[in-house]
Amino acid sequence: MEQKKEHTGFIALAMKYNKIVLLLVSTMVICGIFALYKMPKQEFPVFTIRQGVVVGVYPGATSSEVEEQLTKPLEKFLFTYKEVKKAKTYSQSRDGIVYVFVELNDEVNNKDEVWSKIKHGLSTFKMQLPSGVLALIANDDFGDTSALLIALESDTKTYRQLKTYLETLEDKLRTVESVSNVRRYGMQNEQLSIYVDKEKVASYGINIYSLYQTLLTKGMIGPAGKIDNDEMVIPIHIARPFASERDLEEQIVYSDPQGNHIRLKDVAKVVREYPEATSYTISNGKKCVILSTEMREGYNIVQYGKDVEVIMKEFEKNLPSDVKVFRIADQPKVVADSIDTFLKELATAIIAVVLVVMFLLPIRVAGVAASTIPISIFISLAVMYLFGIELNTVTLAALVVVLGMIVDNSIVIVDSYLDMLDQGIPRWDAAIRSANIYFKAILSATLAIGITFFPFLFTLTGQLYDFVLSFPWTILISLSTSLAVAVLFVPFLQYKIITKGLHSEHNKNQKNRSFLDYVQDIYDHLLKKVFQFPKISLSLGILSVLVGAVMFLFLPLKLMPIAERNQFAVEIYLPQGSSLHQTEKIANDLSQILGKDQRIKSITSFIGTGSPRFHTSYAPKIGGPNFAQFIVNTESNEATEEILDEYTTQYAHYYPNAYVKFKQLDYQIGVDADVEVRLSGDNISDLKEIAGKVVSEAGKMDEPIRVYTNYEEILPDVRVALDPVESNRLGISEGILGVGLASRFGGMPITSVWENDYQLPVVLKSKWEHKDPVAGDVEKEYISGLFSPAVPLRQVAKISTEWNEGQIVRRNGVRTLSVYIDLKRGEKVNKMQARIEDLMSGMEDEIKAKNITVSYGGVKDSNNEILPKLATALMMSIAIIFFILVFHFKNITLASLVFSSTLFSIFGTAFGIWVMGLDFSVTAILGVVSLIGIIVRNGIIMYDYIEELRSKENITVLDACIDAGKRRMRPILLTCLAASMGVVPMIISNSPLWAPMGSVIFFGTLISMVFILTMLPLIYWMTYKNEDEKNVAV
Repeated sequence: MEQKKEHTGFIALAMKYNKIVLLLVSTMVICGIFALYKMPKQEFPVFTIRQGVVVGVYPGATSSEVEEQLTKPLEKFLFTYKEVKKAKTYSQSRDGIVYVFVELNDEVNNKDEVWSKIKHGLSTFKMQLPSGVLALIANDDFGDTSALLIALESDTKTYRQLKTYLETLEDKLRTVESVSNVRRYGMQNEQLSIYVDKEKVASYGINIYSLYQTLLTKGMIGPAGKIDNDEMVIPIHIARPFASERDLEEQIVYSDPQGNHIRLKDVAKVVREYPEATSYTISNGKKCVILSTEMREGYNIVQYGKDVEVIMKEFEKNLPSDVKVFRIADQPKVVADSIDTFLKELATAIIAVVLVVMFLLPIRVAGVAASTIPISIFISLAVMYLFGIELNTVTLAALVVVLGMIVDNSIVIVDSYLDMLDQGIPRWDAAIRSANIYFKAILSATLAIGITFFPFLFTLTGQLYDFVLSFPWTILISLSTSLAVAVLFVPFLQYKIITKGLHSEHNKNQKNRSFLDYVQDIYDHLLKKVFQFPKISLSLGILSVLVGAVMFLFLPLKLMPIAERNQFAVEIYLPQGSSLHQTEKIANDLSQILGKDQRIKSITSFIGTGSPRFHTSYAPKIGGPNFAQFIVNTESNEATEEILDEYTTQYAHYYPNAYVKFKQLDYQIGVDADVEVRLSGDNISDLKEIAGKVVSEAGKMDEPIRVYTNYEEILPDVRVALDPVESNRLGISEGILGVGLASRFGGMPITSVWENDYQLPVVLKSKWEHKDPVAGDVEKEYISGLFSPAVPLRQVAKISTEWNEGQIVRRNGVRTLSVYIDLKRGEKVNKMQARIEDLMSGMEDEIKAKNITVSYGGVKDSNNEILPKLATALMMSIAIIFFILVFHFKNITLASLVFSSTLFSIFGTAFGIWVMGLDFSVTAILGVVSLIGIIVRNGIIMYDYIEELRSKENITVLDACIDAGKRRMRPILLTCLAASMGVVPMIISNSPLWAPMGSVIFFGTLISMVFILTMLPLIYWMTYKNEDEKNVAV
């Protein structure tokens, strides 16, 4: 029986009380399995969208008047709040309305509190604005993302009937605790239109203004007081005069002294109708209404989807056959599929790592190392659940990244254990000593990888901070768990399962040599050559760093990549001033074309308006009569790519007076176009002149698919100026004129009729022979005075046509005209950005002469905002790693040597991105930090052993370097192969988000491994070889 020596320390205690350790490990694994099922799940971390919209309504004002009288003072007021990020806040002044897109500072975490202050301030500020400003509305839900978009579609039911079904569904959904913010879209309400016959009104001596006043005052019901005495309080209520169309028709509008009455039905026709829509929605060619639901924070969206599905199935049973329910956007399904995919990739990665380890090591040895992977993963999940970390794409990716690293600690300890068995050390002692010897090394290595991601949480802000927040914590928890399992559980596991070393007597036979033995022979030969030609070898190492640095300069940079979806958006833009009918015609035609593609499963059209936010980084569009948007669902992610490749250029300018933009969803937030040139100045004419030249020159280039500006086209309006003499003589005021014109050209809302909870607006209109008016009809319109018969407007007013800006945009309180450039698919933004900057440099003198400032938006602006923060975090991470090395070696020279080896990551990183044809992104930078940690860990393992050989065995520096290289080749090779195999699923998936990270770690780890195994021993020898000469001299 094996003699067991007494050992001290927590590792020896874990060996001694192995049953307690086994119980704890088993319990934590079970908790992890439970956590996987119960923990909150989302597709992505919860983002705080710090943008909102303030809308100012100023009817009758031109875009220039809106800018001067409303937008400017409104911007000054908003900029008084320190939480508002002025540089990112911009406004769009249009005819009668302004939209101010307000961006809050990245440091704002409680946006609701800030918006409450802004809303309260707006109510007071409105009193300082012109009396014609009807409303200031702040929408702070602009950034809320829909978890579900549900369409109720039918060709036969009315909107009122669809509303009834929708309300039933809303009531049922509100019973689900996790459901929040249920909103409707596309709803059309009936109205009661009063079509006034002007000839009849004139024959009775009634003018349209008095008719308007009569009906308006009848519908205005205010408080009538209350009876308050010693005994009781009784409120007084006035009955509503109108409860139906008949009540309106019977309303007396004129009485003469003889008692004759004229009722509304005598001079007008009351019609219940759906008014001409300003916007509406269509699902798969059918009329529809849309319900948007969101999920409360902290809930499991997969379970949310299951709860809603139960209600939906029950609801659909009671629907008539001609009403269908369809899910346009289904986040629970996306998340469920995403998690399933990642779990499959996780399983694939585990199998890949296990197979690699088993291929290189005997089955029992491989089994011990590989068993720590699922154990560590499930314990990590339990700890994550305990600390409230949800399962999403980011945390799952972090688990995949550390998958290969998790097994590394165990491999190092098992390898040391095998070596001690080969030396004849008893198994119990070898199990404890193997963990004791390497505890400090793997602790430092774990810190080097685990802690170095945290600087990103100090430098990043805004949505990017929200995105990466859980990544460092998941990495740290996983690696710490791996460390604990390796030093507390693996020693006993290897003691029980592995009974002999790799080079026992019967294994020394040439026939029993393993693959790892042949790899060792190749490496031994290579190492010998490296030390024979040290200068050439070192030069090759330095050359690889330089080549990698040069390659970096030519890598395509796209920090925020596209999103993989079986879904994309289509945006249709017509010239400003186009009618909804024109937009509808093009949208319907394009919908029919797309509907014939078998790869497309559904098309939901938003005509005249934008969709709700159905993807976190895809901001809702303001819309208008000249705009339409589709949400298109496809059969797969691959189908989306194929369709976009095929259709983007084909249909961009398919319609002569429209631009069709096929928009692939991505993670870029606040980027309106790939390239954006911002021209800021006071003079709109000068801005347009320079912009026109930029548009003309950029349009000649091959890369753009469309070049346009945000000031859009100038628009005509009809200006009516009353003749003060004639109008006063006839008793026609501006108010009377406004009612008369509005009743003909659109209608005047006067009151509402309520049928229980259903509101019917009442609108006063003038009967007209033809439906579609033209500008020339204005001067022909008959206007009645208070005391005069109706006369043509041209007799009392001057009518002229004026031209105004379709839209005036201000950014940071300054007029800013942006030239937007959308690129063809596959074109590189960096290349186009450089060409545009060269173009602007050539116009520098002309631009300065007009006192115009040039800046850039688009992808460049986004990158310029993010890159310095990422670079700072990277520098901080590298500094942390250096101090960890100093702490470990307690020798600055050794720490510097290992630290310098991180330069070998440059070539592997650049090669991995280049060979896979990917963009260098945010996740690639996270991959670089992981790679640096892996290199440092291997450097620690190598130099620790060199120092040990020199101090304990008293051998020369050269012999120590060569022996350490030969002895440490096996654990370094195994850990590098494990780390690289762990991210293979990321590369195979070809995900634009995670493939760059996987490629950096895979290629970087394997390539740097060669340099670590050759250059590190060589550099150590070249640094300390003089010490051998001193010893010889002594």
